[in-house]
Formats: sequence, structure tokens, C-alpha cells
Amino acid sequence: MLFDLKPKERLKDLYDRRDEYKELSRLIESGSWVCVLGKRMTGKTSLIKTFANEKKGVYINFLDTKGIEGFARKLLTQTGFDMSEIGVDLKFFHAKWSKVAEDAFGKLRKRVIVFDEIQNVASSPYFLKTLKTAWDTYHELKIVFSGSYIGLARNLLEPAEASPMYGRAPAVITLGLFSKQVSKSFLSAGLEEHPDIRVSDEQIDEVIDRLNGYVGWLTYYGNFRSVRRLSHEKSLSQTLHEGSKLISSELNSFLEKRQRKLYVKTLRMCINGTRWSELESELAVNSKVLWGVLNTLKSVNLLEESKEGYYSVDDPILKEAIKLL
Repeated sequence: MLFDLKPKERLKDLYDRRDEYKELSRLIESGSWVCVLGKRMTGKTSLIKTFANEKKGVYINFLDTKGIEGFARKLLTQTGFDMSEIGVDLKFFHAKWSKVAEDAFGKLRKRVIVFDEIQNVASSPYFLKTLKTAWDTYHELKIVFSGSYIGLARNLLEPAEASPMYGRAPAVITLGLFSKQVSKSFLSAGLEEHPDIRVSDEQIDEVIDRLNGYVGWLTYYGNFRSVRRLSHEKSLSQTLHEGSKLISSELNSFLEKRQRKLYVKTLRMCINGTRWSELESELAVNSKVLWGVLNTLKSVNLLEESKEGYYSVDDPILKEAIKLL
């Protein structure tokens, strides 16, 4: 069902991502490791879960997992291996957990392995060393990574010369937003699964204008409208409300160890778009600090920068979430 809020797991339910799916298949079959990137609510998890399922692979979500020990434990748990199968003494430090992970990779070397939300684990040097060993040892190993861009770029996509992953950067597939035409066809196809629900063309156009091509938010609207049977107005308002609560939680986590007031004020100024000069004047910070803030916000897909140097927020739900900070 297109308006199911859970990530898709079957190719027949994966709407308008066939080209990305084919490219992911081509790259993996050619021997490349691949990072799937994109903004939140563009369908990354649906694509990679579908790929893992269709290829009879393994999908593992590493949200809130850190370090090589956390990685190795979850890798074993999710793949059904018993610790006794690995045959190593775990009384010693990180190197032993690296060996556990390496052995698990060996057992999985002929299957597709999909790592989602891997950004925190990717900061571990032991994890990177383990990946290097796996790359050099198991040539048939097939891995797909996904997670926040800033976490993956620093450690996997743009590794320094001293990094174990230098010269081994994965290929990249980036998911974009749905066009207005695709958004309309997606909503129409989803509504056809609920023939007793009537949504006018004007209402569909309003949804597309308000939700801006984010398939996740379009799915929320469709679920509220056709599954929960709310009115058009209520479905749209609930999408904005529930989505903003979800994003607010993520934003608060993002801001925990940063200059919260500065970041929040920057985001609020960018809701309707602003220029560097306006930001610099209003925020009263030097160019180096401002560049750092804007670069960080762009790296985690919270801000867009136009060729003319115009900074803005294009996710309508994110705009609502920023107002709640």
C-alpha cells in the first residue's frame, strides 16, 4: 500500500525509484560499495530496505549505536549468529571486537549487507579499519551504507590520506525530491487504492504546493486522508503537526552540543530566505563563525544555498519544526 507509513520492502511498492534501484543494483554487482544519500523523507530507507529484501540480503539499522563493540554486537544479533560461533576471546579491548566483525563479514560475504543510520559508528577508527580489512579480504562482499551526509562524508566519502578508507570511498546515489508531476501521480495512485475517498484536483494541488515533493510527507497526508479518514484540511494540518514534532526531536538532538541560540536564530532567519549580509548583520558574528554554522547546516541538509548566495529552508515540515524551537 503506497500510503503505508512504514518503509517499503517490496519493489512493486517502491514508487518512482526504479532508476535509482537499477543503478544501485548495477553498482553493487560491479563490485562497488555504495552510499545512498538524500534529505529526510525522500525515501532512502524504503529504497535500501527494498534492495536488501529483493536481493535476500541483510538490513541493519544502527540508530543510536556507537563504536566497534556496538557495531559488532548488532551485526551478530541481526544476522543470527551466536557469539560462540565466532570463537574469539572477548575479554580484550576493541581489537577483539574488530575481529568479531571481520569474521561476521566473512560469513556474510556472499550476501548484500545494508547498513542504515551508520553515521555514528562510522566515526570509530576501529570500524574503519575493519572495513578496510573486509574490503581487502572479501572481494565479493557487497555493502550499502546510508545515514546523515555529514557523518558519512567525513569518514567514508571524503577520507583523509591517513584514513584506512582512503582510496576505498563508496560510490554515491543521491535521492532527490519528487517533481510536481510525480507527486501528483503518486497521490493519485495511492488514492486509487481507496476508491471510496474523493480528493479533488484542487486539493491535490494544494497538498503538492504545501509539501514540496517530499514523498514521506505526501505519504503522511495520504495515510491521514485515506486510511484514517480525516478531512482534507485536517489531513494536511495533521501532517504538518505530526511531522514538525518528529523533526523537532531530531533538531533538538542535533543542537545539543552546538551553540543552540546561534543555530536557532540562523534557521529562523532562513525560513523565508535570506542573504549572507543580512545574516552577518543580524547575528553579529564574524565571517568565520557564520561560514561554519552555514556549512554545518547545509551538510546535514537543513539549509539550501542558491547560486546567488541565498540561504533558505525548502522542507515545509522543517519550517514548522524550526518555529517550535
